[in-house]
Order: sequence, then C-alpha cells, then structure tokens
Amino acid sequence: MADSDASIMPAADDIPKAENFTQVGVVSEERGRLQVQEHKISVSESARRKIHIAAASGNWIEALSYSRIPSQWWRIPLNGREMTALHVAVSMRKTSFAEKLVNCMEMHDLEIPMVDGNTAFCLAAMTGNVKIAGILLRKNRRLPWIRGQNNMLPIQLASSAGHISMAEFLFQALPLDLHNSMPFQDIANLFFFTIDNNIYSVASKLLNRYPKLATMENEGGFTALQMLAQISSSQEAIGDEDIVRSLFKGMGKEEESLNYAKLSTAMFDAAKYGNTMILKFIFKYYPELLFEVDSTKQRNLLHIAILHRQEAVYKLILKQGDFKNMMVQLVDFNDNNVLHLAAKLDKPEQKFGLSTNYVQMRTEETWFKEVQKIVPPSMKTKKNKDGLTPIELFHQSHKELHKESASELKSLANTLIVVATLIITLGISVAITIPLNDIDSTLTPIFRKKTWYIIFFISVGLETSFCAASMLFYASAILPSNVEPQDESIRLQENKVRFGSVTLFISAGFMLVASIASATLIFEFLSSWSPYFTFGVGVLVFILHFTLDHALWSKYISHLVLTLSKVTPVKFERLFGPISKVYKSYHPLQKRRSLN
Repeated sequence: MADSDASIMPAADDIPKAENFTQVGVVSEERGRLQVQEHKISVSESARRKIHIAAASGNWIEALSYSRIPSQWWRIPLNGREMTALHVAVSMRKTSFAEKLVNCMEMHDLEIPMVDGNTAFCLAAMTGNVKIAGILLRKNRRLPWIRGQNNMLPIQLASSAGHISMAEFLFQALPLDLHNSMPFQDIANLFFFTIDNNIYSVASKLLNRYPKLATMENEGGFTALQMLAQISSSQEAIGDEDIVRSLFKGMGKEEESLNYAKLSTAMFDAAKYGNTMILKFIFKYYPELLFEVDSTKQRNLLHIAILHRQEAVYKLILKQGDFKNMMVQLVDFNDNNVLHLAAKLDKPEQKFGLSTNYVQMRTEETWFKEVQKIVPPSMKTKKNKDGLTPIELFHQSHKELHKESASELKSLANTLIVVATLIITLGISVAITIPLNDIDSTLTPIFRKKTWYIIFFISVGLETSFCAASMLFYASAILPSNVEPQDESIRLQENKVRFGSVTLFISAGFMLVASIASATLIFEFLSSWSPYFTFGVGVLVFILHFTLDHALWSKYISHLVLTLSKVTPVKFERLFGPISKVYKSYHPLQKRRSLN
C-alpha cells in the first residue's frame, strides 16, 4: 500500500546524541563500512526488479510477497548503483514503507552504502525528508557521522542541498562540543555550506559557538561577510539580520585575525548589490570605513552606489551627515566625478529587468537629476579625461537608448490616438443623430425622458472633452518639440502618454453612460431592468480590466500623484494667479451692484 511523504520534525528530546569522537568513528577509514556477504546471493533480475518497483511505489504487502526467497532481502543490491530496498524507499519518500522495513532490519543494515558512498540516511538528508531521517536515527545513532558522497557528512549534504529543516534537525543531533567530534575544517565547511544556502539559523549557532568562523575564508577565498554582501536586498532571506549580527560580534572577538582589506571589499560589494543591512552594521561597528577608497579605480562608497544605481544605499550614505560633502569631491583615475558616474550606462540589458526602453530611460533621467542636487555647480561642468562634461557623457552613453525610447513612445501614442479618434467620432455622430421628440414623456424606465436627455448630452460632452484632451496629450508626444532631440525629456514624453491614457479611459467610461442613455431614448419599449443590466455589464468590464491590470494602473496613479505633488505652490500661483486676480477684481463689483 502506498504511503504519504509527510515530513514531521521529531522532538529535540527524541534525537539521540553522539557520545564521543571514538564512539562515532568520524573518519571514513575508521568507520568500517559494512560489506555484507548477502549482497552476493544469486537473485534473478526479475525478482530484483519486482522488489525495486514495490519499494518505489511504497507497496509493503507486494514487497513481502517477493521476499520469501531469499531471506534478508533488504540487503540485496537492486541495480548497478547498489541501491537496496531502503535506499529506493527513502529516495522516493515512501515513509511508511521505510519505517516498516527499518523495523525488520538490524542496526548495521542501515549503514549499507551505495556505490557513491551514500547510506539511506545520506539520501534522507539530501532529499530533506525529516520524518524518515528521524526513523533511521532512532534505529542507529551512528548515522549522522557516516560520510556519504564526496566524503561529506549528512548535515553537510543537507546544507549543500538547501534543506533548512533537515539541517536544523541534524544540527540538534550533534553534540555541543562539536570540535571534539569532528575536525574543525569540517565545521568550517558546514558553516560555509549554510551561508551559501541561506540556512542562517544553523550558521548563527555555529558562529556563537566558534567566533573564529567570522574571519575564516572558504575555498574561494571569501569570508562569510563577503558572501552575504553579494546578496541584494531583494534576495534577503529570513534570519539574515541575525547572522550578520553574529558575524560582527564574532569579528569583535577576533580583532587580531580580522582582515580589514576583506572587510573593505565586503563593504564595496554590499554597496554594489544594494545590501543596506550589512552597510548599517559596518557604519555602526567600523565607521572609519566610510571614507575608504577602492584602490583599483579610486572610488569611494558614494561612487559605487551612484554607478550601480543603488538608491537605498545612496540615501543611506547621505544620512551619515556632512561626510557626503567630502565624498562628492573625489574623482576617480579617469577624472570622473559622481555626476559623470551617474551619466554612465553600463550593460543596460543586464542592469534592469524592464520590458520597455522608455521606462529605463526615464529612470536614468531621474537618477541623473537626483545626483545633480548634491553636486556643487562647478562640478557640473568639469571634464573627465575624455574631455566630456557629465551632461555630454549622459547624452553620449544614452544616445541609442534615448532614440529607441522616443520611437517606442511615439509608436504607442500613434496607436492610442487612433482609439481616441474612434471614440470621439462615435460620441459626436450619436449626439447629432439622436431624435428629439416627446421630451416630457414619462414612459422611459427609471427616469423621465427629459432626464435621460440631460444625462445623455452631459455624458457626450464630457466624453468628447476628455477624449479631445487625450488626443492633445498624444499629439504633443508625437509632434517634434523645439529642443534638440537629445535634450528632449523622455520622462516628459511618458507623462504626456500617461495623462492621455487616463483621460482616454475616463472618456470610455462616459461613453458607456452615453450609450445606455441613447439606447433608452431610442428604444422606449425596453424593460425597466435593461439600463441596470447594461450598466452592470459595462461596470463589470471596467472592474475586470482594473483587476487584470491592477499593477499597471497602480503605477499610473501613483506616478500621477507624485508628479502633481512635485508641482510647488509657486507654480500653482503662476498658473492660477491671473484667474484669481480677475475674479477678485470682479467680485467686489458684483457686491456693490447687489447693495445698490
């Protein structure tokens, strides 16, 4: 009968502990793998295949029917990899079958290895099945110390496979004085496996026991902090703040062996990948590194953040006080200041996960203008070794992107202006053809006929107005401006298309109301529920559209609100000032006339 593969972690008290180093036999040469003579028993290929199928499907009754000859059939290798029935059941996550089979086996039977050296317990660690691992461990407490493939312990196999629950379970099975039970290099390897696979709970516990791990390097020459620094903020996992805190505590205890060059490299990597959490800890424990300069290109932390478009890191640096005034003054080996770096565009197809060029170009324009705010006026005209000012470098590096962005926006505006033309044509044609007769009739559903006429003409008027506004927005995005092509702001062009899309959508809503009103006026014989039904279907279409394109409209609305919020009161005063003056001068005259 087949079983489930439920994975339930055993209680901590049920986990057997290793008593000492000699008892568990850590080293592979000393552990004495069991080479059972029953492996050599002559068994037909058909019988092996049937046992394999029964174990893979978890059918215990069928396995017993083939197990009468020979005895101790669970020791028989079933294929070229020398997998036994237990290996098959564990790899296929057949928990019930494995439990029943373990009850029939002797303790040393669980140590039978495959060709690659993996025991069934190693397979359970690699597949992350905690429940099966608990069943095997209760039978034989030596299993966590028997190495599998690549001479790795089960906990190392579980960590390298990224199984967090299994790694935590196996770590509980290890003694507190781990260094007395396994070589310290194995502890270090386990630590780096957990870091590499985001198993931070185990890594933090190892660090708390052995602070020396904070300054050790892996086979690639990276410290744990360097490994964590290369994880972007969007990829941060649960518990990463705990492991970083433990790392800095460990480094504080190992000051003598601390490599400041590695720490500096980790800081620059964190700035490059946007890992603000690590930077916050560095600024707290090692604030002097804020002024560190990368010797390869003579760039400081602010340069790195600006070059790699890490806005969160950029804002974090600016919050550190007046230090930014000194950091801004530095130029690299090519005489590039921070504004030159903001003007660069390196490998845009890899830097941004954006589907349209104009979105990227708008982001680049916004970023360049943001950096301009912190740069002194004199640096805006400084030239680098190529003889280019920041704005000239921006135009040069973004030339192709700007051209493609402008082309995309104009193509989009061309398509949408056709839609707007159709809507306004329909609205005007319906308005001039609707019959005007028997205006005071009360036979129309819901409202009187006169009310329906009012609703219709107001809807047509608003529909035409909003549609005409959208056409003007689209036309201004399509028609060439009076500035040079490279000076034309893609952000402004995109805003025109966005405002056009919003007004076009509003126009479509009024067209729906006008259509319902016109149908009611023309077809008086319609039932009273007809307008409700038509309006409900139309609203349902709008709701469905908003649901499907929720993210798009959320961005549109938030961007429009942000754009309007940036319009200062001074600009509003310039816009509405003349109108206000005319009103104020006219209003007292009206009061005087009313008094007279």
